[in-house]
Amino acid sequence: MRNGGQIMVAGIGSPHGDDQAGWEMAREIERRKYSHVSVKLARTPADLLDWIDPGMDLLICDACQGAGEPGSIHQWEWPCGQLNEIRWSGTHQMSLTGVLALAEQLGRLPQHVRIWAIELQSNHSGESLSAAVQAGVFAAVETMCEDINYTVSQGEIEHA
Repeated sequence: MRNGGQIMVAGIGSPHGDDQAGWEMAREIERRKYSHVSVKLARTPADLLDWIDPGMDLLICDACQGAGEPGSIHQWEWPCGQLNEIRWSGTHQMSLTGVLALAEQLGRLPQHVRIWAIELQSNHSGESLSAAVQAGVFAAVETMCEDINYTVSQGEIEHA
């Protein structure tokens, strides 16, 4: 992420089972109350088109399938060809990669976009996350917050 700038965290998901992973990551970051972080929850990647701001770094949180073991944490910088091989959770009419490509064509994509995903254990429609995905959420948030804290400290050094 850019040093010292504003960050938008977008959690993509639903209220169903492991598909909540993106929302839970975003909510956990929001609980930390960073002054330079704005958090939004989306049901589909297309919702991002209403919120993204080219002047803010974008950190996307979602659940995925096909990238590893259940609960495993994945991180990509946009653009990344590997993202086309990943299946994202939910029944999105427009894929995450399609939304990011469109935002780029419209000149609305931030310069720095990072995607964090947790591998689903199942597509069950229960109310709670599986234990493996819950553990992945907490581990991912700790790493994301380390990056956010580093970004803040670097920005303070550069502005001193």
